[in-house]
Amino acid sequence: MTELKKVIKLRTVISTSAGMAIATSCYLAGIQLATILVGELAWISILLAGFLCLLSSMCFSELTSLYPTAAGIKLYIQNAFNEKVSIIIGMFYVILGISMVGAESYLLASVLSGTFQIFTPLYDKLLWMLFFIVFVVLINIRGVYITGLVQDIMTYSMIAFMIGVSIYTFATHDINFSLAAQSAKFTLGNIIQAAGVGVFLFVGYEWVTPLAEETTDYRLIGKGMIWAIGILTVTYSLFIVAMYTGLTPAQLASGTPIPHIVFGTNLFGVAGTITFICMSILASVTSFNSGLLNTSRFSYAMGRDNVLPRFFSKLHPSYATPWVSILFLGGLAIVISLTTLFTGKYLFIILMAAALECFIYVVAAVCVIKLRKKYPQKERAFKIPGGYTVPIIVIVVFTGLMIGIFTDVSRDYLGRELFKNYWVAVVMAGFFLCMVLYTLMVVPIFKKKAQEKEKTRVKRRPGKS
Repeated sequence: MTELKKVIKLRTVISTSAGMAIATSCYLAGIQLATILVGELAWISILLAGFLCLLSSMCFSELTSLYPTAAGIKLYIQNAFNEKVSIIIGMFYVILGISMVGAESYLLASVLSGTFQIFTPLYDKLLWMLFFIVFVVLINIRGVYITGLVQDIMTYSMIAFMIGVSIYTFATHDINFSLAAQSAKFTLGNIIQAAGVGVFLFVGYEWVTPLAEETTDYRLIGKGMIWAIGILTVTYSLFIVAMYTGLTPAQLASGTPIPHIVFGTNLFGVAGTITFICMSILASVTSFNSGLLNTSRFSYAMGRDNVLPRFFSKLHPSYATPWVSILFLGGLAIVISLTTLFTGKYLFIILMAAALECFIYVVAAVCVIKLRKKYPQKERAFKIPGGYTVPIIVIVVFTGLMIGIFTDVSRDYLGRELFKNYWVAVVMAGFFLCMVLYTLMVVPIFKKKAQEKEKTRVKRRPGKS
């Protein structure tokens, strides 16, 4: 029987975790963070946000040390609560998690279609969206080693580029930190509010946990997440401040959806425009590649456990990759991308993905507490120090951030209302209800068929070949 290959090393764990978080949409979030506080001091809120995400990563590290499996969050919840709860939350997590592709592919297509016109703006966006999704699907089917190698090259190239551009900007622009510290906007309240936005710069880092079965040592998952958050914190702290510094007051006030492209043009002219467009491509592809690499393993595990149709657990005979899961999720990504293209509601999806991440961080922290009480003597390769302090902080902080998302109002850069964010909660509740119905009505059918198939298998007699 074909099995997943154990070929992933720490380098790829880090690049996959960091790559999921580095996305084109993060540049918009970074500028929003910088304008809430004082741009030159945005790094303070980013450091705070990185610290909060580091706490949540410790929860995932402990859980992975207990259950190093492709089933990931499903198995954590199943052992902490029960199978039905784990299926509901696991399916909810995967389906809404892949929806981020819709927003990301839309933003990337907008960047490219606005620069390189081939047909009409609509058809150009459609072309670019389909091209990149199909490209990532193909390299994922080809094999985890190839996918991981591509991920390494893209992620580390992105990080090196962002740090290099930041250093160049600091060398060519004057930054007055003392004057910024005297601003009326530099308050504790604004630091915390900006950190709330900054948390979303790290969204998706935990999607690396389903790769535990393909690492050379499952303990690399926990180490990789911590390293990824550290690298992202340093990179974002430098780049967001540099980008804010490199934009003019008029450009900041204009509310451009592509601040990084404008920033690149200011620095290097046409060459900067082209270079930063390439950076957008790398950012989007690394994010989607990480997402598909990890969600496909989760779907594979769900098929193996008879939660999804059994064919989701099929592995490619040559490449040992879950090709059915990859194709299905690639198709789902295309549907979501098309929906985003024709509705233009990319901000809605970004907020939904952000709220989902807050929700799953809370779930992970609750699982840590439950499993410690349920299995106090069970061996853990990693255990969060300080008792229940860290999990409780994670629960309180990320519950507050999620509520903050739902109770806010989304506006454009001119202050006009786009939609009330409680609609994000309504849509998520609708998806959650669908997962409840699926778990109660459909999953038992798959389980029953699997049991019947097991009973009808003809057992070989001893000594027979």
